[in-house]
Amino acid sequence: MTEKAGQLGPSRRELLLSLAWATVLAWTGMFFGDGETVQAQQKVSKEQAKYQDSPKGDQKCANCNFFIEPNACQTVEGEISPEGWCQLWVEKQ
Repeated sequence: MTEKAGQLGPSRRELLLSLAWATVLAWTGMFFGDGETVQAQQKVSKEQAKYQDSPKGDQKCANCNFFIEPNACQTVEGEISPEGWCQLWVEKQ
């Protein structure tokens, strides 16, 4: 973990790399595992993702690629507001 002045916890880059590795490991397990689909994915805390209950401009959980209706997220733990936002936001495809 990189320690920078005023920074608590992992950097955004470290979070994204962790999520990327978790995805790779999940896919690897799905294709090379014991035949069972891997459902578990490592999620980050709201604090790590810098989650807030309000949107950031036009960016909000409801239009994020990771949002699961009605109030969940593929990458962030806990209950998520459709009007919320975090630094892992990715535009819905």
